[in-house]
Amino acid sequence: MENNLFVATMLGCGTLDLNIFFEKLDNYEDTVFLNDEEFSYQKLIEETKFRAGDDWSFNDLMETLDYMAVDSALGQVTKSEKFNEFDDLVRESINGWYNYADNNLYFDNEEELEKFDEWKEFSELLGL
Repeated sequence: MENNLFVATMLGCGTLDLNIFFEKLDNYEDTVFLNDEEFSYQKLIEETKFRAGDDWSFNDLMETLDYMAVDSALGQVTKSEKFNEFDDLVRESINGWYNYADNNLYFDNEEELEKFDEWKEFSELLGL
């Protein structure tokens, strides 16, 4: 517990927030990142700094984790002839809110995405 308090203080969040982050990370490691040889903790940090700059926050870290998971899932799904259209729709509709432990990844046009062959595999990788 003391280590979590130290890390939470460094990240400017609470220990509950940190626990939520580790739960999400563990879930992704067991699903979408399981066969992704490019994923690493170092890459997560570098991508967060790239997306948000040197003054990145805990919320930026959570958002980057989700975006990396989406990119990984898109790279792993079995691709149909309409994959490019699916990929474009995913990237156009990805959304979410990030307020420490209260965060959620979603897609604005999920009903439209569900019509594609890729959706089932994609959503299972992300645990949607």
